[in-house]
Amino acid sequence: MFSNIVVAVDGSEHAAHAIATACDIAGKYDSNIHLVHSPQVDTVGFAVGSGAYVLEPGPERIKAAGQKVMDEAATLSKKQGRAPKTTTIGNGDPAKEILNCAEANDADLIVMGRRGLGTMGNLFLGSVSGKVSHETTCACLTVK
Repeated sequence: MFSNIVVAVDGSEHAAHAIATACDIAGKYDSNIHLVHSPQVDTVGFAVGSGAYVLEPGPERIKAAGQKVMDEAATLSKKQGRAPKTTTIGNGDPAKEILNCAEANDADLIVMGRRGLGTMGNLFLGSVSGKVSHETTCACLTVK
């Protein structure tokens, strides 16, 4: 029924549950697991006099943070008995990165946490899981 399962990860507890759920399903159907992560930049703002200064982490720090999340997700997947076939670390909009990964790996199912480590923008623009579930052409499972 499911040959390729894409799992969206962000380092949250809900993402860990998504990995466990996907690995359980993959074990039943002998499916491939594909992990995808898109690091989000947290900026820090400083008020300086009448102006403001925004400090963003550099590309190396973002890449290292993304790799750490992916390494932890891959380790968790292996502990659940399903080593990931692919791991993808994107650098764009998380919903688009998940959808691109699903398309690239001919996914039958996307599994993601219902709540993750989203930014304040999600309050105004909608959640990643909502965007993915509306735009995907395959089955989509959100877990809590």
